[in-house]
Amino acid sequence: MAIIRVKGLKRYRVKGRWYAYHRKSGVRLKSEFGTAEFIAELETLERKLRKAEALPGTMGKLFASYRASPAFTDLAITSRNGYSRMMNLLNPLDEMPLVELTPQFIAGLRDKMAERHGRRQANYVMAVISVACEHGKEHGIIRENPVKGVKRVRRSRIAPAANRPWTIEECRTVLTELPHQLKLPVALAMFTGLRKGDVLALRKSAIRSGRIWRRTNKTGLELSIPIHPDLAQILAGSPHHNAITVAATTNATPWTESGFNSSFIKAMATLKRSGRIGDGLTFHGLRHTVGTLLIEAGYDIDTVRRWLGQKTLAMAIHYSESADTSQRMREVITKLDPLGSKSRT
Repeated sequence: MAIIRVKGLKRYRVKGRWYAYHRKSGVRLKSEFGTAEFIAELETLERKLRKAEALPGTMGKLFASYRASPAFTDLAITSRNGYSRMMNLLNPLDEMPLVELTPQFIAGLRDKMAERHGRRQANYVMAVISVACEHGKEHGIIRENPVKGVKRVRRSRIAPAANRPWTIEECRTVLTELPHQLKLPVALAMFTGLRKGDVLALRKSAIRSGRIWRRTNKTGLELSIPIHPDLAQILAGSPHHNAITVAATTNATPWTESGFNSSFIKAMATLKRSGRIGDGLTFHGLRHTVGTLLIEAGYDIDTVRRWLGQKTLAMAIHYSESADTSQRMREVITKLDPLGSKSRT
């Protein structure tokens, strides 16, 4: 009688019957042990497993190494989730050899992504591949970063500004019309400029001594923001709940970002259909609103940076670039004197 030895199997005998399990996947094989059907079923499992595992020298292997590195795990939760979405979007390229990852390929991928998913996502994908390639260079997985030198997709000159600031009238309308479970997180962002993730994660214990204390998820900076009187009134008038966070759902549970996004988008769409608000109103636009209002109130860029919890001036400038500085320009003209005529008089 022939003896069949098959590696990677675990066999059990229960009540006189033998069962075989595939060790790596934990799947029980249904066919009778030793038959042609059994061998075919086993090969199918092995083939699926080989395809699922990232191959050495491939895009999948590069991304797997990056995901396991401190460079990825130390990112803020929001950044990790965003990076993971982009890498998941590239799953069809997991078996692609890294030798084929050239600047020309990156440029072609950029153009396809821009056509299918838009400019922002195309540039986001390039940024994630670039970060993973830098990790790969440090660990000998890849020699060069092929993304370097490949231009990002430029924003169209006629495209509307993303995340535009809200008008005062829109701020008033939204706070009046939104239900309390949405009104409170919107108000927190409107009066503080905090990002959505920080607003939804803000705990009740973070509000004390007339201030909001928060270490931001993205930059890790500790903020101490005085509570505006209007915000204090909204906080005092909000229904009591037992959730650990300041903002909560109607079930008194902390918001998930996806759940909040769904409810917020629906509510804003209703207001837009009724003509109560304009196009392009986003939650992140409230951060631009705060930056704009601070500049218009006469505060310098460094103050805006510190209020918004930015590490550099560049982003503070970005968030306040639409500010109306006409009053300060009028003050400048009173002192501008190219011909010296004002000094003579």
